[in-house]
Amino acid sequence: MEITNTEQLVAYLDRKHTAFSPDSLQRLNGGVGNFVWRMISKSGESVIIKHAEPYVAASASRMPFPVDRMDFEHRMLSYLTEKPLVQETPVFTPQCYEYDAENHALWLEYAGRRTFKEAYTDPALDIPQLGRELGKWLAIFHREASSLDIGNNKTAKAIYRYSYSNVATSLSKYGLDPAIGEQVDREYGSLLATDDGCICHGDFWPGNILVGSGQKLSVVDWEMVRRGCGATDVGQFAAEAWLLDRFRGGRGLLPAFLNSYRETAKHKEGLSSYETGRPMTEFFRRVAIQLGTHLAFWPTRVSWGTEDETQDVVKQGFEVLVRALAGDVLWFQDSLLQELL
Repeated sequence: MEITNTEQLVAYLDRKHTAFSPDSLQRLNGGVGNFVWRMISKSGESVIIKHAEPYVAASASRMPFPVDRMDFEHRMLSYLTEKPLVQETPVFTPQCYEYDAENHALWLEYAGRRTFKEAYTDPALDIPQLGRELGKWLAIFHREASSLDIGNNKTAKAIYRYSYSNVATSLSKYGLDPAIGEQVDREYGSLLATDDGCICHGDFWPGNILVGSGQKLSVVDWEMVRRGCGATDVGQFAAEAWLLDRFRGGRGLLPAFLNSYRETAKHKEGLSSYETGRPMTEFFRRVAIQLGTHLAFWPTRVSWGTEDETQDVVKQGFEVLVRALAGDVLWFQDSLLQELL
């Protein structure tokens, strides 16, 4: 059944047997793909209800969006609920309470109202410490879930290539060589369909991390989870961390995150063993390619500053792509990715 407003959700809940009896429902804003509510149960417990329709929730034209994305999110969160990553860290994943596969509705633990992107400017938060915890958590996740078979999330792979497929257009708009973007898509965007090194969150950025009490961080929105290359998660978060540091106060999120990931992921071949004259490892190159693609494309769709500032960010992304394609390790030793070396 269609569930796109609170009245329809109430009708659905009246017909469905669930362990949670709602006292109040609040539709949450900010999501793009799904319809999301916060439910206060009669016992006073907060629960998130997340529902997928076969189209993008925020699209007026009802852009198609396969609902199997919720099956993958449920599968991953169920695994992490049963086998949480063993570590001393304030980073968690929300518990999955129930899943209605027929109607693609998830009942999830309420993890907080602020995203890490929104909370970045909060002076009460120790941003570098949180960055270190996130870097550590991501490296452990990539390692611990490396052999898990979650199936082939074709939707996630197709969506993740979107920036690769369109970066040449962004470069051309700002007078930069679109052939670089075409090469990146051809050589690296194409790999997204076949990468199989570990489980990737698939959309790992500060907007998908919620800040709760006690500086507890919860990693949410797992519908784009896929088997792939962990460097894409690292590169995506690094790009958004760099944007936050540049435009929201320079609080040191990027270096803290990269340092922590490097230290925790020393098992990755060559990740922390660069020397002058040594070739660039493929993992680092993939991080750089993802970061450069993200900076050269997404700030042209999501505003961070003035048009001149956007052009400067795109140029930064272009420079990273050129240097990564060339394998210029010396340049990267004094770059925005230097802490990963």
